[in-house]
Amino acid sequence: MACSLTAPLTACTSLPFQQSPSTQVLNLSYELCPLPTVFSALYINGAVLGLRSCSAVPALSSPASPNVPQSLQPTPTQLLTIHQPAIDRFPFAKMRDNLITMCAAIDDEDFTRDLFTMPSFNITPGLAAWDPKAWRIERYFAAKWGFLFW
Repeated sequence: MACSLTAPLTACTSLPFQQSPSTQVLNLSYELCPLPTVFSALYINGAVLGLRSCSAVPALSSPASPNVPQSLQPTPTQLLTIHQPAIDRFPFAKMRDNLITMCAAIDDEDFTRDLFTMPSFNITPGLAAWDPKAWRIERYFAAKWGFLFW
C-alpha cells in the first residue's frame, strides 16, 4: 500500500510483530513512504529494535535479535553502560558510543533541540532508515556535533 501524507504510520508499514520485541520481524515499505525525515527514520529504527517511542528511562540496551540490521546492533558500550534509550535509534555505532561515553560533557537538551529544530540529517528516499548511507548530515549540525562521529 502506498502512503499518503495523511495516512497513519501503520498504513506505511507492515509490522508483523511477534510476541517478543527482541525477535520481532519488521517489513517496512520505506521506499513507498514519501519524504523520509529524521523523525520517521528514528521512529522506524526504534520499531526495528522494539523500543517504545516514549521511553526515557535510562537503561542498558538489550541484545538484539539476529533479524536486526548490523548498523543497529548494540555495541559493548551500549550493553554495559546505562544510557538514554533514544541513543540506540541512530545507525552509527561510533556516534552511539560517543553519546554514551561523553554524556557528562553533552547537554541532552541542546543535542535534542538541534537534532529536531535545525537542519540535522537528510534521509535519502528509497533507502532503509537503518542504512547509514541513507543519512546525510547537514553542515551546521556537523559543525557542532560532528565530533560524535570520530
